[in-house]
Amino acid sequence: MKRMSDERRKKPLLYAFYVVIALAAVYVVNYHVLSTPFFGKTPVETARPEGATGLVALTDAASLSAGEAIFMGQRNLCHTCHRKDLGGLVGPNLTDDMWRDGCTVDQMVQNVKTGFPPKGMLPFGSTQRLTDQEVLEVVSFVISKQGSNPKNPKPIDPTRDKPCTR
Repeated sequence: MKRMSDERRKKPLLYAFYVVIALAAVYVVNYHVLSTPFFGKTPVETARPEGATGLVALTDAASLSAGEAIFMGQRNLCHTCHRKDLGGLVGPNLTDDMWRDGCTVDQMVQNVKTGFPPKGMLPFGSTQRLTDQEVLEVVSFVISKQGSNPKNPKPIDPTRDKPCTR
């Protein structure tokens, strides 16, 4: 029985390694260097559903209570970055009138659904997907806490935060 030489055994692995490096370089250039990807969509664009418009915050006690339970629960971990009083810790303060990424109900629903992975916020606050109704309940709960003025809120970042106009 003939044994394959070490050199002949290593060549296919070496070529596979070169292919992987070339694909990684194409990926980096396409998604991180080009302002608009040459092919494919950015991960956030792919996750965004076709625009939801005209959403209205829920105001009934049952919906707000359900939204609070989701926000405070261990399933989606919203409170770990935004604090239980929504004053902001790693994530921004959700009780003031200064927002980074839109403060309308539609924008907030979109932000919860897609998250901000580069900033550390996963879609739905974790990998646990929420229904559209649950997302609207969470957003409604957050809106209901506007102006609650928690103790020691996260400071406003004047270079990024903009006044909210609903």
